[in-house]
Amino acid sequence: MKLLVLVQDYPSDENPYAMSYVHTRCLGYQKRGHEVDVLNFSSERDYAHQGINVFAEAGCDWRIYDRIISHAPNLKNHVRYLNKVTNAKIAFFFHGHEVLRRSEYPTPYKWNRPSALKRFSASLYDSAKLIVLHSWLRRKCKSNDIGLVFVSEWMRQKFESNIGKIAGEEWISTVIPNAVHDSFVDNSYVPSRVKSADFVTIRPLDDSKYCVDMVVRFAERFPGKKFHIFGRGQFFLHIRQPKNVVWFDRYITQDQIPRVLNQYSYALMPTRFDAQGVMMCEMAVYGIPVVTTKFTVCQEMLAGFDNCACLDLDAPDSMQRIQCLQSATVKNRKFDSDMLVKKEIEFFHAI
Repeated sequence: MKLLVLVQDYPSDENPYAMSYVHTRCLGYQKRGHEVDVLNFSSERDYAHQGINVFAEAGCDWRIYDRIISHAPNLKNHVRYLNKVTNAKIAFFFHGHEVLRRSEYPTPYKWNRPSALKRFSASLYDSAKLIVLHSWLRRKCKSNDIGLVFVSEWMRQKFESNIGKIAGEEWISTVIPNAVHDSFVDNSYVPSRVKSADFVTIRPLDDSKYCVDMVVRFAERFPGKKFHIFGRGQFFLHIRQPKNVVWFDRYITQDQIPRVLNQYSYALMPTRFDAQGVMMCEMAVYGIPVVTTKFTVCQEMLAGFDNCACLDLDAPDSMQRIQCLQSATVKNRKFDSDMLVKKEIEFFHAI
């Protein structure tokens, strides 16, 4: 098949991590013998990245492709571009924000909280976004063959509640999670003899859905344990840093994370809200004991992993339950890119 992938942004030499989960897929399609081109709405020039041709909008003709794949479709570009497309086979990938209301997200930390006017404007936009996307998808079904891909069953349910019930006569749908980086599949957790600390957390600090406040509160309950937190943000300018918490003000790339994990006994990765939690899944596949919260998506994604626990960190027995966790003895390949790319290709054929 000849595939055209639509994205709001895409990796380049200057910006190597932009929507990298889409690039992983494109490499997988290419590996399986399919021709893949990318339309990057954020680029004003054509370029190539690791063997994938990336086009600006002006240089792309949708009519020469067997399938069009739209990742996280937005009104500004995806909907506008696809308005002119007819008699095509289109797969839409829903990753989260494009079909969610901002009011559904956890309350931001105080220093990140928008004004009442901004919250009101966001609410109006979200309502309009969902209404437009609903009616637009219905119209596109009349002139195109449509398939919907969700990264979790939770994401599918959110789509149905916010956009509308999926009607099988109009489109087909499936649940296929994002794949993890190959470095987590090809390698396994080998704990260092001398640990840097007991727990490691790798998170954007200022996004409340990633629960750095919960990690700090948990650390305060157990002053005899050591906690390391990696990530950028202003969190510790506003919240007191416990003595047993060390903060590293930097990002860690995906290929560096496995070596970092080996220096710790547990990965502490709580969340209040997520469509999948790819980094959590990567750590689970790698084999380190992973501790997260009882959020629906965490329980869905980590089902079948004996090295993971979804807990209430405030529960009195939380530390005892964590200490019962062991590293994985058998590699769980639930998020292996080769397997998931195969599922996606099969779904494209079915549209």
